[in-house]
Amino acid sequence: MLASLGFGRFSLGAILPFMKDGIGLDYRQIGFVASAAFIGYLISVAVVGYFVVKIGAKVVINVSLTIIIVGMLINANAANFFVAVVGVLLLGIGSGGSSIPAMGLAGSWFSNKNKGMAIGIAMGGLGVGMVISGILVPQIVRESAEGWRDSWYILAGITSIFILFNGLFLKNAPALKHQVQPPINNDRSLDMNSTPSIYRNKRVWTIGFIYLSWGFSYLVFSTFLVDYLMFDLGYSKERSGLYFSIAGALSIASGFIWGTISDKLGRMYALSAVLLIQFTMLIALSISISPLLVAIEVGIYGLTLWAVPTIMNAAVADFVSPKAVPIAMGFVTIFFSVGQIISPLATGVIIEMTNQYFGALILSAFVSLIGGMTCMKMHQFQRKKDVYSFEQEKAHL
Repeated sequence: MLASLGFGRFSLGAILPFMKDGIGLDYRQIGFVASAAFIGYLISVAVVGYFVVKIGAKVVINVSLTIIIVGMLINANAANFFVAVVGVLLLGIGSGGSSIPAMGLAGSWFSNKNKGMAIGIAMGGLGVGMVISGILVPQIVRESAEGWRDSWYILAGITSIFILFNGLFLKNAPALKHQVQPPINNDRSLDMNSTPSIYRNKRVWTIGFIYLSWGFSYLVFSTFLVDYLMFDLGYSKERSGLYFSIAGALSIASGFIWGTISDKLGRMYALSAVLLIQFTMLIALSISISPLLVAIEVGIYGLTLWAVPTIMNAAVADFVSPKAVPIAMGFVTIFFSVGQIISPLATGVIIEMTNQYFGALILSAFVSLIGGMTCMKMHQFQRKKDVYSFEQEKAHL
C-alpha cells in the first residue's frame, strides 16, 4: 500500500526537472513548488491523527489517495507556476494523510520487540514507487516534450488501482475491531492517552527535532537527485533516471534492515548510524565525478533511505500508549514537515545564487550530522537511565 504513496511523493522528484522546463520555471520557483508539497504535508499530518482515531485508518488512507490523484491530474494540466503550486499542494496533503495512518497500521499488529522490522517491511513500498517512477518517467519524456504530463496521468491511474486494492484487502488496527492490543514495554513506555501529555513529553520533542533534521537533509537527494545528475554532472535523462531507480530499488530493503537493527541495538543507536552514513554519502556525492563512484554513493544512501521514518515510528511507539501513537506520530511529523518546507526553499536560493548543487549538498550533509549527533546523545542518556534503573532494581532485591 505504501507503494502508492511512493508514486505520489517521490514521483515528484522524477518529474520535477521536466515539469520545470515544460512550464518555464526558475530554480526559486521550482523550490517553492517543491515546498508546496511539504506545506500540504504539514497541514495534513497536523490533523490526520484525530481523523484516524475518529473514523479509522482505512477510510483516511483512501480519501488521502484520492486527493493525491486530484493533485496529479492538476499537475498534468499545469500551464503556469500557480497551477503547479495548487497541484503539488494537494499532492502533499494526500501524502501526509496516507503516510501516518499507513505506517501506524504496519506497527499496530506487532509488539515493540518486532515493530521496527514490521514497519520497515511496509516502508519498502516507497522504494517500489521510486523504482517505477525513475524508470517510467524518463522513458515517457523521451517520447515527447510533453511526456511529463502523460506521466502524471499514468501515475494517477496506478494510484486508482491501489485504492481499489485497499478497499478490498486493507484492515484497520486491532483496537478498532475491539481486539487485544499488542503488548508494550512498560519500562520504556509512558501511559499517555491524552494529547496534552504527548506534547509535554521531552523525548517526543527530541525525536521531533531529529526528524526535522532528516526532513531538511534528505530532500536534496530524494527531490533533486535527477536534476543534479543531469545539470551538474551532465548525465543523460536515462542515466539519471536509472540512478534514481537504483536508489529506489536498494531502498526497498532499507526499512527492514534498519528497523531490525533498531529492534536489536536500540532506536537511537541505529538512527545515529543512519544519519552519519547519509552525512558521509552527501559529502562524497558533492565531490565525486566518476559515474561508478556516484552509483555506489547513490546506492549506499538508498540502503538507508527509509530507515529514518521506520525507526521514528517504532521510537514513538516506545514512549506512548498504542492508542496515542497516531497523534504522537502526527506531532513529530510536523517537525519533519517543517524541515521539508525549509529545505527546498533554501536549496532553490543556493542553486540560483551559485548555479550548482554543491552548496546545497554540503548544507544538507551537515544538518544530517547534527541530527546524528543528537541521536547519539539521546542514546547515551537512555543507556545511563537504564543502568540507573537496573541498579535501583537490584537494591530492592
